[in-house]
Amino acid sequence: MLAVGALAACGTPAPIRIGSEAPDFRAVDLASGEEISFLEEYGGAVTLVNVWATWCEPCKEEIPALDSMYRQLAPRGFRIAAVSVDVADSSAVREFIADFGVAFDVLHDRDGRIQQLFQTTGVPESFLVDKDGRILRIVYGAHPWASPANQRIVEGLLAAGTAPGS
Repeated sequence: MLAVGALAACGTPAPIRIGSEAPDFRAVDLASGEEISFLEEYGGAVTLVNVWATWCEPCKEEIPALDSMYRQLAPRGFRIAAVSVDVADSSAVREFIADFGVAFDVLHDRDGRIQQLFQTTGVPESFLVDKDGRILRIVYGAHPWASPANQRIVEGLLAAGTAPGS
């Protein structure tokens, strides 16, 4: 632990792994055009952070499954922060994603800082974060998010920590 703390103190982020706290990052919310903080906006919610790019074919294939899962579970508090790491300006990302008609939040990190903070190796990569801000699942590559198994995992996280009968 001392070594990890020393690395963090020197500016090198602690390794991202299952059980790690999700790092805070800033990105432009394409719906509002405002820069937001991940922890301020999504803290306390079960959130899937999806790092993607418009030029990525597996990312394009994954978008409908993300949207399906979001539409099923959003009424129970589930959030998705889909963070584009395209270097193009936000209008290009906004135009691209409009073709998909997604209901989830689309953010833009033009500088790609999220890739450093979350230590991604490519796109898409996804991080399932619980209500306490801990990363519980890391997925490399496109994934069938709308599957019954994934829905059960997220439903379990949504139910965790809620009062009986709520």
